[in-house]
Amino acid sequence: MPNNATLDPENRALYGEILRAPAGYELDAAIATTYTLDFETALVIPATLAFHAAENRDQTLDTPLALLEGLERLSSKIAIFCEGGRIAGMPRGANRLTALLEDTITEVAAPGGGAFHPKLWLLRFTSLSGHEAPRLRLALLSRNLTKDMSWDLSLSLDGRIGQQIDPENAPVSGLLRALPGMATGRKTPKNTRTMVASLAADLDRAVWEPPEHIRRIRFAVNGLPGKPWLPKIGAKVGIISPFVSDRALTELTAGVARENAHLLGRTEELALLSHETLERFGHLQVLDELAETEDGEDAAEPPRSVVPARGLHAKAFLTERYASTEITLGSGNATDAALLDGSNIEVFATLSGYTRDIGSVEEQLAPEHLGRFLREFTAYDSDDTSAELEADRRIDTLVRQIVRAAPRLRCRVEEDDIVALFLSVATPVTVPEDLELHIWPLVPGETWGVKVADLSERETLLARVALRDVTRWIGLRLRDGKTGLQRDVTLGTELLNLPDNRTAEILRAIIENREAFLRYIRLLLGDVTDAAKALFAAGAGSGLTGIFGAEQDSAILEDMVRAFSGEGRQLRDIERLIKRLGDAEGKDGPVVPPEFRTLWETFRAVMPKTKGAGK
Repeated sequence: MPNNATLDPENRALYGEILRAPAGYELDAAIATTYTLDFETALVIPATLAFHAAENRDQTLDTPLALLEGLERLSSKIAIFCEGGRIAGMPRGANRLTALLEDTITEVAAPGGGAFHPKLWLLRFTSLSGHEAPRLRLALLSRNLTKDMSWDLSLSLDGRIGQQIDPENAPVSGLLRALPGMATGRKTPKNTRTMVASLAADLDRAVWEPPEHIRRIRFAVNGLPGKPWLPKIGAKVGIISPFVSDRALTELTAGVARENAHLLGRTEELALLSHETLERFGHLQVLDELAETEDGEDAAEPPRSVVPARGLHAKAFLTERYASTEITLGSGNATDAALLDGSNIEVFATLSGYTRDIGSVEEQLAPEHLGRFLREFTAYDSDDTSAELEADRRIDTLVRQIVRAAPRLRCRVEEDDIVALFLSVATPVTVPEDLELHIWPLVPGETWGVKVADLSERETLLARVALRDVTRWIGLRLRDGKTGLQRDVTLGTELLNLPDNRTAEILRAIIENREAFLRYIRLLLGDVTDAAKALFAAGAGSGLTGIFGAEQDSAILEDMVRAFSGEGRQLRDIERLIKRLGDAEGKDGPVVPPEFRTLWETFRAVMPKTKGAGK
């Protein structure tokens, strides 16, 4: 038996490691696809890519200047596609910086009517020296862009851009090219379309470095035109899937002897399978008491149970053919929607290697590997949840109607930088009598919203908010009157007549005093890692002693001289910052200290003029 089977839980990879640039490289462009998304994760990702000093997610979220600079540096280099209506709800209000994600996130819908369910990252890195060729990284995951901590499987491939087109990459590059056309309501931004086309062209010619002992990698995508793809199964099969259906499992085990069939699933899902389906498996197992997940993944499949999803989020199909073991990883469950009818968009990668090198089906699930976290499934009669399931379907139907109705949010500026927000849709939507719909502007939270009985081209006054709180995002609460079932979601709109100074107002709200301004200048000028560490320390509540002390002006002057001697990007960033802040006042006087303005004018007078600088 191999000492380290491919699915051994000891083979761990942190999410941040997947996104981290190779030594000597920086991020040039990145595309992510996900079913569900939460804004906290989306805000942290640019900071994670820009800095490596944050100890954890919560620490980064508590450091708004790091979030701001991560977004300023990288939001235009990242594109995230997610299922429309599946951004997590935030009824208590949201970070104002979600406004800077408006062009980063595009909501889409699967053309086959199912779920947009692929989870992947494609990243391109360029050399800091300019002397090395660009590098690519493709990561296929089974988890969404949320804070979910369930047991997951991922495949991360590093590679280079070759000279020849490799047909093996065609399924994934084809998926990328189809993404902009799946947008619902608001069109995919031009910058995103350009980036997708460029990355897809590079992916066509990608040459991957395979994991140890892997002889071949093949990709597949379901949900686009063509016959749905199904894993090829040999004499043995192992299925790891949180969600399952009788028909899909029957297809996957056709011709496989019962003693050679393994199924690892969730207890509540296995309980809903027919006796005939369960009898096809000689080995039925579940994860043993892992933590609950709240990422909404269960909604990607036709609901059969309202029991909370727990522990297992990984998806894999294992088989043995001839002398090889094949392991398929990706986003798809063993369900009709994922594998049989082509309604879901799914992505898969199949890894092939000699069984003697990567292990057999049994060895992957053996007690010394994954098996030590498993227990045998015990059948039981599940509770009748038909009423709740029907309520969930009604809510889901209404969410989809609103998504496809192309919501619009029009701004009207009033006195004292107050903005009235008017909501309308291109296609009328009527809320059924047994459902309630509450809508609010995302940043202020649910107390600022209104109850809605119908939506149409006729505008509804949603709220009056400060300009710094205006985003294209709205919060929705849908409640079923019969069962009390409730769902909170976030939805994007087409934002009309947005004042040009909205981003500047957000900046003023975050850089609200001299201390914050100096921290940010240090971040723009100094060594990224050292400056970020200083920010995170200050964000955690420590003082500025040792960071900006009595010699702070001298240190900043030295950093500015060094920036002037270089290519000057940092100085152009400072110019943009000062223009945005204008004459903002904080509790301790001008946010931009007068002595810094004097210093800055000296530099500005001798800076080379660059087209577009300061915009």
